[in-house]
Amino acid sequence: MGKAEIPSGTLAFCDLDLRERDNLDDEMAAMVAGIEKKYGFVPNFVKLFATDNQRLRAFMTPYMELMRRDSGLDMLEHEMIALVCAATNGCVYCCAHHGAQLRGESGDALLAEYLGRNYRLAELSPRHRAMLDFVVKVSTDAEAIDARDHDALREVGFDDEAIWSIASTAAFYAGANRLAQAAGLRVTPEYLSMHR
Repeated sequence: MGKAEIPSGTLAFCDLDLRERDNLDDEMAAMVAGIEKKYGFVPNFVKLFATDNQRLRAFMTPYMELMRRDSGLDMLEHEMIALVCAATNGCVYCCAHHGAQLRGESGDALLAEYLGRNYRLAELSPRHRAMLDFVVKVSTDAEAIDARDHDALREVGFDDEAIWSIASTAAFYAGANRLAQAAGLRVTPEYLSMHR
C-alpha cells in the first residue's frame, strides 16, 4: 500500500484544510515562540492549533492548569501519563511526541519504549503502576471507576489533589489524542531522534 496523498489545499502536516487566520495575540505568539525556542522547531500539533488565536488559547488554558506546581505530579509522571494515554488510544503522533519527552525527562529510552507500547512490561514502582492502571481506566472505562480505584491510588501515596491531577491529565490527553487522530496529524520527524 502506498503513502497516502495529502489532499490539495490542506496543511502539509495534516489532512484538514484549516484557514491560517494569522491572528495570534502577543501572549499566544510568545507562547509559540517559547515552544520553538525550547524544541528548536514548532511541533505539528502546535502548528495545528496556532492557526487561530482562540483555538490555541482554548488548548493552552487547560494544559497550563495541568502543569501547576501544586498538581501532586512531577514532570516525569506527567509525561508517563501522556505517553500511556497515547499508547492506549493508538495515537501515533502523541506516542512520538511524548516518547521523546519521556526519554528527555527520564534519560531512559527503554522506559519510553515500554510505556509507548505496553506499560505492563516496564519495571515500575507500585506508585507508578497504580497511576498508569488508573490512567488506562480513565481512557477506556471511566464509568467503572469507583472508590476502590481512588483507594488504590491513596495506598501508594497519592492524595486527592494528585488523583484529580491524574484523572484530568489523562482526560486532557485522551482528547488531544482524538484530535490528532481525527485531523490526520503527521508525526513531527524531529521527535524520532530526540534524546536518543
